[in-house]
Amino acid sequence: MSDANLTVIPQSSGGNTGGGALVDLEFGSVADFKRRLTDMKAKYSFLQEFFREIMVKDEDFGTVPGTGKPTLYKPGAEKLCELYGFAAHVKNKQEEREFETGFYRVEFTLQLIHRTSGVVVGEGVGECSTFESKYRYRWVSEYKVPHHLAKEDLLFEEKDEWRDGQKTGNKYKQYRIPNEDMFSQWNTVLKMAYKRAYVGLTLQCTRSSGIFTQEESEMDDYADVPQADRKQGTKGRAASASSGRYQSGKPSAGQASQGAATQKNRVLGIMKQQELDWNGLAEEASTALGRPIKKVIQDIQSEADWKTVGDYLESGGGQNAIDFDDLPDGMG
Repeated sequence: MSDANLTVIPQSSGGNTGGGALVDLEFGSVADFKRRLTDMKAKYSFLQEFFREIMVKDEDFGTVPGTGKPTLYKPGAEKLCELYGFAAHVKNKQEEREFETGFYRVEFTLQLIHRTSGVVVGEGVGECSTFESKYRYRWVSEYKVPHHLAKEDLLFEEKDEWRDGQKTGNKYKQYRIPNEDMFSQWNTVLKMAYKRAYVGLTLQCTRSSGIFTQEESEMDDYADVPQADRKQGTKGRAASASSGRYQSGKPSAGQASQGAATQKNRVLGIMKQQELDWNGLAEEASTALGRPIKKVIQDIQSEADWKTVGDYLESGGGQNAIDFDDLPDGMG
């Protein structure tokens, strides 16, 4: 290979005798670096101000217990793209379908385009399929395992039985069984693939990963965890959320809000453990509260309601409720 285009920078006689450095790259003067640093600080400060004043907790972002940074949700990503003047464009979409098995896989390739200039500022990929465990399987109580499945061949978990927010000391088993209706997951999988691409690309192109993270799980609406609960760790959070204890006397507005957030975290944590999607949680909450719940975060506001839903789920909820259609003949 010819080295005619390479510039060798000779070393001084008193320095390293390693033979010299290849091309001397020019990154700019110190003044240029300072100017860029000042500009970066200003942009980052503005982004934090936007985060505080425009982004809405539990709608645009939320903090997953145990993580250090807020998780960015799709509505929040849309606000960030609006701020930066970006528009999403689907560059490519690949799908695989098997109508015999219900398998479905989709992959989106998205581009963010600057509306004013038309410049492509970034490109990202998001994928999802019905073979992910949350779509391929579901968890049911022991008596709901279909007769054609051998329990000894199934994965199972032992769970504590709860009543009135307290453990009873009893345990019950939940078994993982294949999802018989994979086709009902196709639309959810489609939306999830697009969302993964969109949120990830937004974080990349707006340089906001220092403020937000992208949580891979479907827990899109975690609330902030009180600092005291963070110090206790996961078990401590669960215990304090279950007890719902407050100091004597009327709690302040701040205390009441903190308690509601704790109960909400408890419900959303159970939701993750039981691998419920938002429709499933809405159905369970509707049963627990005795009223229609369509959008969980919007329709459940009070601490007492969150606690009721949490108690219901921890006791097994609809998964442990007796299904009279499944009872043997003569026991109806």
